[in-house]
Amino acid sequence: MNLTSAIQGRRVITFTYDGLPRVVQPATYGTTTTGKLTLRGCLIGGQSRRNSIPCWELFTEAKMVDLALTDATFVEFAREGYTRGDSGFVNIVAEH
Repeated sequence: MNLTSAIQGRRVITFTYDGLPRVVQPATYGTTTTGKLTLRGCLIGGQSRRNSIPCWELFTEAKMVDLALTDATFVEFAREGYTRGDSGFVNIVAEH
């Protein structure tokens, strides 16, 4: 599954992260200041240890398990606050 195509197609994705199920609207994919390939997405389902859903979270690609595209697409994010040119990334591969 390609995160770039999920962002470009505005496709909702699912995966397990830190043992929790996640349902995410992908927004930005690239390298963060830590040097890791990372996705910023709007968590719309599943679970979060820190935030109420919907919420914005960062997900390190190497920690995503069972990553899959769903048939669901979206036009607007479930939560406001998305900014193109995300300052948390030093190199953006794809963004909404």
